[in-house]
Amino acid sequence: MLEQWEALRKYFSEVTDGLGKRIDEEIFETVVTLNAAGFPTVMSCGGHLDERRGLLLPWVDIGPQDSAFKALIEEEEELVLAVRLAHQRLTALREQEHCEEARLTEVQNQVYDLARRLREAQRQLRLRQVPLRTRLVQYLSQFYDGRMVPFDRRLILTTGLYTRLQNQGAIDLYLEAPRELQLQKLEEYRQEMREFTAFLKKLYFSGQTGQHGSA
Repeated sequence: MLEQWEALRKYFSEVTDGLGKRIDEEIFETVVTLNAAGFPTVMSCGGHLDERRGLLLPWVDIGPQDSAFKALIEEEEELVLAVRLAHQRLTALREQEHCEEARLTEVQNQVYDLARRLREAQRQLRLRQVPLRTRLVQYLSQFYDGRMVPFDRRLILTTGLYTRLQNQGAIDLYLEAPRELQLQKLEEYRQEMREFTAFLKKLYFSGQTGQHGSA
């Protein structure tokens, strides 16, 4: 177990994003711990407060890493683009003074069909993540059993292409708050993430996380 842990630490210490940047130090331990506990991570942010990006609070995205799931991601992204382009074609046709009704109907049907396929792809993405989300919710429930913290500090899961672990207050509650308050919340949220990480890490080393991920 310790050997696997060290292998994960070594692996993720060398991982970089598209810009060549390594995982933020503030979220590194969380990334390693989630993967060790069987929650594959995709992207992460340790939180920042600067003039260029403003306030960014800590988060980690998790999701299946198998080829079928990645193919679903690609399909969803392609369909999003296809729907947008089809809408543009439909709008252009409607703006024409002399547009054949048959052509308009054809493009409308294309939009409807693409939108239907997009909804189904997004539904499949959600369904594929249910097992991971269910397990992670169980650990969050254990973590917060008897733990009293302000509502905005609690860790929650949000959904998109992936499953995001973040603090409740990360939903722009402090986007325009005074800088001192933003700094305070950034540290509070990082601390909450650290404490959950320590909780999950303890479960991992005691063999209570059920299934272990790999690098």
